[in-house]
Amino acid sequence: MRKINVIAAGLVCAAFMGGVLSGCKADAAPDVAVKEPVLGGWELVTGNTPHMMNEKDSSRIETVLKDYGADFEVLDLVATQVVAGANYMYLVYGTDADSTVPCYYFVTVYEDTKGSDSIIGVTCIDVTDIQTGTPLGKGATGAWAVRGSGKIGMLPDQDAQALFDAINDGDVMYNPVALLATRIVAGTNYKALCVGSDGNLYVVTWYGDLSGNSSLTSAECVNIGAYSGL
Repeated sequence: MRKINVIAAGLVCAAFMGGVLSGCKADAAPDVAVKEPVLGGWELVTGNTPHMMNEKDSSRIETVLKDYGADFEVLDLVATQVVAGANYMYLVYGTDADSTVPCYYFVTVYEDTKGSDSIIGVTCIDVTDIQTGTPLGKGATGAWAVRGSGKIGMLPDQDAQALFDAINDGDVMYNPVALLATRIVAGTNYKALCVGSDGNLYVVTWYGDLSGNSSLTSAECVNIGAYSGL
């Protein structure tokens, strides 16, 4: 059983304001580590480098995870939500207390008005079934606010980066937080978690063919509320 410490007041306040969507952010490593390619199947990328969060945000998530029983590498703080207190959503990679299969997770931490923190949601990200919603405008009341703007040119794989740059030229610009997964077909499909210039969080999918050409497959606005555990 998960040891999720939910403060009653936190649930009431968070549930009252929860369930809204939003959008993204990033950093990278010189090499990208992936599992042995499987033709046609999505393989999670494991070479993302944790972003340098400020000391308070880093301390918050490390403290609440200490006794949780999972083996997570914290990559970034991706969104916040003001309630009676505040909710913080982090992107992490690893294995949950109830699973030995590595996955990317959104971990939601509630900070009450007295400054006490507790985990209220740990949700695995299924890259084949992203929970989506309609993009929201910035500053919507009660909405999740995406933190930061991501990092242009910071994907951990040079080929993926070059192909991504070629398709990243629309009305909404996407800045990567993490390269989530790849799929070997006649060429390669890629998925990255990104911050949109419109202030929403996206999972962007693009395709690179064997000649080095790329095309945008989809840009799915992430329904943050669906991953929050509220």
